[in-house]
Amino acid sequence: MRKRQINAIIDIGLIVSFLVVGLSSIVLFFFLPSGGGGWGWVHAGTGATNLRVFLGVTRGDWVDLHNITGLLFMALMAVHIVLHIPYYRNIRSCLSSGEKETCDRE
Repeated sequence: MRKRQINAIIDIGLIVSFLVVGLSSIVLFFFLPSGGGGWGWVHAGTGATNLRVFLGVTRGDWVDLHNITGLLFMALMAVHIVLHIPYYRNIRSCLSSGEKETCDRE
């Protein structure tokens, strides 16, 4: 695989994991907050306990999804940064000079 293809796959993975982390953050912050609360319709009675659910998924599962995709995002970001080391080495010349040829190169 060429470097551009690897970059494209990593970037797609970053976008997807970022969106999942963002969605799960919204759900956990607004609908299933940690101290209780939230909106009343997110609770589902399960007999002896009152299980907190949103879109058929429990709060614990939302937290697991959030944590796993957050770790995936961090790992993909580390790979992304490693793949762009040549760019970061030349970033000063890209910002200061008018030469765009050295900046466009990977």
